[in-house]
Amino acid sequence: MTLEEIYFIGQTVAVVAILASLVFVGLQVRQSNRAAVQANRLARADMSERTMRFFGDTMGELMRHPELAAAFRKVMFDDTKLTPVELTQILTFLNTTLNIHRTAFLSFSDGLIDERVMQAYESNTTWYLTAPIFAREWRRMLNMQMFDDEFANYVKNRFSELYPDHPPPAVSRTPPTPKATDGHHDA
Repeated sequence: MTLEEIYFIGQTVAVVAILASLVFVGLQVRQSNRAAVQANRLARADMSERTMRFFGDTMGELMRHPELAAAFRKVMFDDTKLTPVELTQILTFLNTTLNIHRTAFLSFSDGLIDERVMQAYESNTTWYLTAPIFAREWRRMLNMQMFDDEFANYVKNRFSELYPDHPPPAVSRTPPTPKATDGHHDA
């Protein structure tokens, strides 16, 4: 065997070793990708479950506190006047609900929770906004810039889809800009 033949065999063995290493690395990358996809699925499921737990906790407040349930009933079904305490309770309930919904909206926008979770929030928020007192509170919250325009428009659009015959809730929190004048006054 000549040196050239030995060199050729050595090169062939090296190429086979490199190819085997590449196949092994490819399999590891594939396995890592599968593990990452599974971890993302589990994280998304966990986030969806936690988000629904927040939703359930908020609804549970109505069951645990009869006075809050009575105020809620007045707002949504009876259209009767609320006492100052009931008004505070019910608006605090709505504020909490809307802030949890906004958190879910942001998580959904980032792909962290499932669309089915959002449907529960959408259904409840839009239903709540059919009540005049809740619609007024929604407007106040927007005027105080508690929610951005993206969330406000999202709620308005879902509301319009689910309640097409009902006037839509307020959407813009951005104050109107004054019209520019050219310095001339009309006489």
